[in-house]
Amino acid sequence: MNKITLLLLSLVALGGCVTRKVPVMPAAKSIGEISEVAIRNLQCEMIDTYTLGDSHPNNVTPILKNQTYMSGGNRYRIAEVLDTSRGRPSSVVAEIFMCNSATYKAKPAGIVSLLPGAHAVKPIAFAEIENSTCKVLGSHVVEETSPDGLYTELANEVFMRGGNRYHITNIIATDGSNATSVAADIYRCKHQSVAF
Repeated sequence: MNKITLLLLSLVALGGCVTRKVPVMPAAKSIGEISEVAIRNLQCEMIDTYTLGDSHPNNVTPILKNQTYMSGGNRYRIAEVLDTSRGRPSSVVAEIFMCNSATYKAKPAGIVSLLPGAHAVKPIAFAEIENSTCKVLGSHVVEETSPDGLYTELANEVFMRGGNRYHITNIIATDGSNATSVAADIYRCKHQSVAF
């Protein structure tokens, strides 16, 4: 009997307490947190607030995603942290928003593909400036397009102007998390070989 009691006590001690993980509903997986800047840029409308009581920190995000979906929203923002556990939020007040999905202007040519030779175009690196001779060829603004096509359009423009590097100087528009319109400087860099 003592062996069974000892075995049960050791199993409880080794197992510890297990917090049930809250599953995210399949329809709520695309819901995410949003920043104040993105709320203004995407013209979001606040549709609800939700106060999450004491919860395990690992369950805060899944609960907020599920609640946002059930409220009819597609984004949430933690407005206030009421309590923390181990340095992570466990009780929060969240604002639930309905944001317009980003719309992009279709280019006249449709989907833009990378020109032959434009694959060598890359962002400029500070170390590269020190080890090579770079000349500024000009600047270019990529008008609002999809985030996937932005860098393709920029690489094509740099290549057509005879450049091989670019530096994004200003992000003009975003879809909330990814750039959709940028201003960039165009460079042509010649690498110098080091003689030992």
